[in-house]
Amino acid sequence: MKLKYLITVAACFGMLLFSCGGDKGNKKFNPEDRTTSKMSDDERMAAIAQKKAELTIDPYVMMTSNDVKLSVMPPTPQGDLNEGLSEKIAVKMLQIIAQNGIGGLNTVPGFALTATLTEGEKKTTGTAPQKMVAQYTINYSVINTVTGDVYATASQDITGVGNSFPQATRNAINEIKNSPAIQQMLSTGSEKIISWFNDNVETFKGQVEAAYEKGDYALAISLIESVPQKSTAAFEYAQGRRKDINEKFLNSIASQELVALKQAIQESGNNPSAEVYAHLKLLPQGSPQFEEASKLIEKYENDVQIKTAQDNADAKVKAELDAQRAQEVELANIEAERLKAKYQAKATEQALRQRMREKDDKDRGFWGNLGARIIGAIDGVTDGDGYDDDK
Repeated sequence: MKLKYLITVAACFGMLLFSCGGDKGNKKFNPEDRTTSKMSDDERMAAIAQKKAELTIDPYVMMTSNDVKLSVMPPTPQGDLNEGLSEKIAVKMLQIIAQNGIGGLNTVPGFALTATLTEGEKKTTGTAPQKMVAQYTINYSVINTVTGDVYATASQDITGVGNSFPQATRNAINEIKNSPAIQQMLSTGSEKIISWFNDNVETFKGQVEAAYEKGDYALAISLIESVPQKSTAAFEYAQGRRKDINEKFLNSIASQELVALKQAIQESGNNPSAEVYAHLKLLPQGSPQFEEASKLIEKYENDVQIKTAQDNADAKVKAELDAQRAQEVELANIEAERLKAKYQAKATEQALRQRMREKDDKDRGFWGNLGARIIGAIDGVTDGDGYDDDK
């Protein structure tokens, strides 16, 4: 796992170059597909840096924000839209809501941003070299998954060009971006979500307590962490229940996290690892698992020091590695939230599937474990997956 990608999630786009003329000059539509060969190395790096600045997702903020939160539900795969591209749309949806001050990493059972993809015209250009053009409309909705109410909608037209229709579809998805219409939709949806919590405090309490009584602590913690601070009464209730529910949640995953910690130590190669400390943070203090883990951490840290001393006699290099180790401990907060999010995403997905049976029935394979896959897809997109438009 590349932890640097936990702080910044960026998508690297190529350039979409085309000329389009109407009656002016009788120019024919002659688009060109994306290609990296038209950009110098400096231009490409500048484009990457710009996209990183534009499309940042901080998962720690997305998880811990006290503002409105949403889960995202991307289009179901069909035609040229495969599962990977659908998950890529989900990440772009997360990027957009982050830009609008909304949190959530598919850990919000009650409210979601949904998207459907409607295929428009698909055609070939009339001039050589011939290219494929795919046009789509994305329809977004902010919904209350419990009541089925649609709070706000928006749409966006996207067009992609490529050497094939699947490539054109991929390039069209690259054009998904924030827009005034989406901003207005999210603003309206946020206001209505806040109002729902204000008007339905007892209903919300009942949801939390029902999950708690069933022992579904991951769902209960997802519910209380989804309340916006502006919904004062519901937020105060959630804060009052947070400690007890979180303790129950951590105890319920303690055995799994101890196993994961042991594996992370083994895979670290006696190098500093944020993942090791992240699993430790998910163990409740005073539990048998925490006590065992503490002994393992003590030995692990001693082994790291020995390896550092053996491999790096140079004091300056050793100091740099010590600083790296300190940084990994700090990054463990972010990684711990990510690990916690996967538990919550699984519980959230089950709740969403119960409330929106048509999606489960339409494509069980795709919707199974979707939340965790979306969280994992963040690193995949950052690594450049899906952005090599020449293939």
